[in-house]
Amino acid sequence: MLDLQAVTGRPEVRRADQVVVVVASGNRVLGLLADQVQGICEVPAETLVAAHAEGGGLLFSHTFRHPDTGRAYSVLDAAAVLQLPGVPTVTDVTRDGPAQRDGGPGRGRRTLTVLRCGEHRLAIDAAHVHTTIPTPDVRSSVLTSRMCPGTVEYDDREVPVVDPLVLLGLGELSRADTGAGLVLDLGPGYVVLALSELLDLAHVDPDDVLPTPSFALPRPDLLAGMVTVEGIGDCLLLDGATLLSDAQLTGFAAVNTALETTRGNDPVVAAAAAAAGGAPSYLTYSIGLDIATRLDQVSEILPFPSVLTRTSVPGLLGLITHRRTVVPVLCLSVLLGREQREAGPSSCLLLVETDDGMVAFAVDVLRSIAPLTWTDAEQAVRGPRGDRGATLPSAPLVRVGEDGRLLPDLDLAAVARRRAGPQSAATLLGSEQPARAQLTH
Repeated sequence: MLDLQAVTGRPEVRRADQVVVVVASGNRVLGLLADQVQGICEVPAETLVAAHAEGGGLLFSHTFRHPDTGRAYSVLDAAAVLQLPGVPTVTDVTRDGPAQRDGGPGRGRRTLTVLRCGEHRLAIDAAHVHTTIPTPDVRSSVLTSRMCPGTVEYDDREVPVVDPLVLLGLGELSRADTGAGLVLDLGPGYVVLALSELLDLAHVDPDDVLPTPSFALPRPDLLAGMVTVEGIGDCLLLDGATLLSDAQLTGFAAVNTALETTRGNDPVVAAAAAAAGGAPSYLTYSIGLDIATRLDQVSEILPFPSVLTRTSVPGLLGLITHRRTVVPVLCLSVLLGREQREAGPSSCLLLVETDDGMVAFAVDVLRSIAPLTWTDAEQAVRGPRGDRGATLPSAPLVRVGEDGRLLPDLDLAAVARRRAGPQSAATLLGSEQPARAQLTH
């Protein structure tokens, strides 16, 4: 067993509830000391970012963003750890043919997590276990009952703890005998089963699981049978699939409560989580007022032209040619009922496709391109429903990237459609005057 804190020169802290994670590479295995196992996460290979260091010696091969939280993690390179000088390893006998016949995880065998719950020995297929936690700190809550002794903090949530003995109708686990927890992921949320201790990870043949008489158990629907584990004895085998769909457990899973934590309030993490979740990208920019627009509405971004063909149309700064097309350049500030802005060194044009061709909106400065982190589709907006997003009063509010401010989500395509409608730019100006007065107020 290896303590990576010692390898990296960090202070070595020993606690009684630390766990050992077994890593394997080739035919060698090694135990790594860890504070706790936080969960199991499936990460697409294409999202892994390779890590490199001059001269080698890097223990972490890749990094990735957690698909649910956006938090950054490093991937430990098992081969690099096993190659550290002076690290003792043992042969991985579980992959040898004879070892499989003697009890290793061979083809078709079931891997069971074996637990003790009071005087009862239980087992469950390891595939149905999200993770385990040592010595859960069970706290009283509004959910506290005989079935639910309280809640624990897990993954920045307040998660209900369920007594499996009460669930199975086998009695009740005493608080004094609660020394571990088994975390189940039911989809809507987590549930922690209170346990006395984790006993073993066992491999059994499917034929070793024996059916139990239905009348002999209070909740036979939650049990897959009985199995004898070598060195431990008879164990009741929980039916993991039925357990994960049980109405009572699903009800507890639905009331996970998010905790106010530093991680949850970190705008960098929130932005990373939004990007990992496929949130749309937004362009933020300023016209004296900061505004956000979906990036997919903007075809191109051009520097402000040094020469414009001027016209006398209000709100129209002039015309330019771009890609063999005549493009009108509009002052977005004027169209939104604000004062006309003078072009500066940071001014640029946002090109937007419309049914009638390309339109360019002049803005003062670009701020950022970042994912959407918050919006409310049901938020009340002012003005006609058809104008939603085409004017400042009708634009819903959004948060973008690491910016904690609420910004108007301006629909530039809708603004362009209004400009191309039967009303003139002067009429548009008039329709925006109340908004200007309200913004000033």
